[in-house]
Formats: sequence, structure tokens, C-alpha cells
Amino acid sequence: ENVPVFRPFMLAHPLEDLRLSLDDYAAEWKWDGIRVQIVRVGEETRLYSRAGDDITRSFPEVAEALDRRGVVDGELLVKGAAQGAEEHGGAAASFNALQQRLGRKIVSPKMIADYPAFVRLYDILIDGGEDVRPLPWSERRQRLETFVAGLHPERFDLSALIEAESFEALE
Repeated sequence: ENVPVFRPFMLAHPLEDLRLSLDDYAAEWKWDGIRVQIVRVGEETRLYSRAGDDITRSFPEVAEALDRRGVVDGELLVKGAAQGAEEHGGAAASFNALQQRLGRKIVSPKMIADYPAFVRLYDILIDGGEDVRPLPWSERRQRLETFVAGLHPERFDLSALIEAESFEALE
């Protein structure tokens, strides 16, 4: 496949009403950004929204920073201090800051400097040329950790896992 195409997302679920064994699940922080999929095939990278819309032109610095073949999934955010903290995997600006960039056909260098975008990665779907979606999440997470280690740290980081003994502890 030589075209960077969109693949359906596996969406997160809020805690309300969920009561399952945490031995079988992972918990991550919820970020107020937009869910994206970044696809790199050959020399081309595209960013897709959750709905499958190509938003690459609004975030060229993120597309340029993915220089390895693969497909990753995460939350598109802008650097800032409105949400989260270092203990949650790092801070991010408000959704309003991200909205300054959304839907723009042309993004000026000033806009990129004022609202620098990055992606907090949740999952890997294609590792190099290998479709890893059939693998258990724990194996994909290990693959993602290796993949993200080779990416530009200003543009990509890893979603932190929350350690908890029970759903009650998470709440």
C-alpha cells in the first residue's frame, strides 16, 4: 500500500458504569484536544481527524516530524500549561489554543510558534510495514514505546499510564 489512508479508531471509554478487572485494561489521562491518526507511507505523511478528515495542512510541523513509516494514534494538543502537569505526562494548552489552528488552510510561521502542536500518542496500528492491530494492547504498547523513542520529542510524546488497584482508586 503506497497511499497514507485512514483506518478506523478504537475509542476510549469513560469510567462511569464500567466495572471490569483492571488486570485486563489500562487507564490513561483524558486530554482536551482532538483525536488524530498520523499515517506515514513512503515519503508522505498525513494527519486525519477522528472522522477521517485530512487535517495535514493545518499542522504541517507534526506531519514533517513523523519521518518513520507507520500509523500511530493519539491526541493532538498545543504546548501550554492549562491542562495537566508533569506527573500526568506533561502539560498542554487549552482546547481554545488548539482551535486557533484547526481548519486553517495556511498556517503561518508565527501561528506555529504561538500555538506549537504536538501529539500525545496512545497506540500504534502499523509499525514500519507491519500491521500490529491484531496484537494484544500490551504488545502494541511496547512497540509504541520503541517507536516514539525515535520520534521528535517536541512533536510526539507517550500517553502516561495511570497505576491504580481498582476503578474506585481511579475515580
